[in-house]
Amino acid sequence: MPVIWIAFSVAILDWTTKALVATTIPEGGRIEAWPERIALWHVRNDAMILGLFGHLPLIWRQIIAVLLALVGLTLLRQVLTKAHRLLPRRRPWAWAFVGLVFGGMLGNLGERALHWGVTDFLSIKYGRIWLPPGNIADLAIILSIPISMLVIAFEIEARAMRSSSVADTRLDI
Repeated sequence: MPVIWIAFSVAILDWTTKALVATTIPEGGRIEAWPERIALWHVRNDAMILGLFGHLPLIWRQIIAVLLALVGLTLLRQVLTKAHRLLPRRRPWAWAFVGLVFGGMLGNLGERALHWGVTDFLSIKYGRIWLPPGNIADLAIILSIPISMLVIAFEIEARAMRSSSVADTRLDI
């Protein structure tokens, strides 16, 4: 199934790049890969999404992570089990969305399960400011956002087509 291939590819790429960064760049170290644009900046992030909940005790962060993962998996399952309703040429977009989000979740949750925290390393300069670093899992999740908008539009399209075919059937009776 394409979703599994996408998800595991994202997770493996994420874990591989994190391991490379952890072994080649000292924690806190920064290397500008593209001067004044992109830097590899090795940071350990014990907080959660965008630094949220960093002030909470570890046990509460773990509970929140499990709850968010369960909610996320439930939503992804709903998208995946409803993808058959989309036009056949639209279904790969739903698979890409679910695969990217699930791969991002696997990448970050897998690392958290080992040693509570994630390795962030990719920072982009915006104007005069270096944005907080992220990782491949984060990029996959961010990339999934515009794809989710397409999937929603395709679901609306499919619903409209189903509604019009039901209306046509009623007129034939």
